[in-house]
Amino acid sequence: MTTANTSQNANKSELDRQTSNTQPPALPVNGFSRAKQLLPYLPIGESTLWKWTKEGLFPKPHKLSPTVTAWANEDVHAWFKAQASNDENYNDDGVA
Repeated sequence: MTTANTSQNANKSELDRQTSNTQPPALPVNGFSRAKQLLPYLPIGESTLWKWTKEGLFPKPHKLSPTVTAWANEDVHAWFKAQASNDENYNDDGVA
């Protein structure tokens, strides 16, 4: 192996490492997730998550204890599926 190939392989390995670290693992189908655990999967911030929840635009969370609030992952997956089907009902101009 030449020095150029070694350098290219090192750069590729570094890129692979960086890329793999930026992708969150898949959201489990079962169980519960707190807001900070959901945020990597959503195109919004935490304050918008709470606003959408209050407005009924996102599933309601469950109070697991006096200080712990979390969303059922099944509800979040159903919401994702509903959003995807809503997107299919619109053309490229956002018109139904």
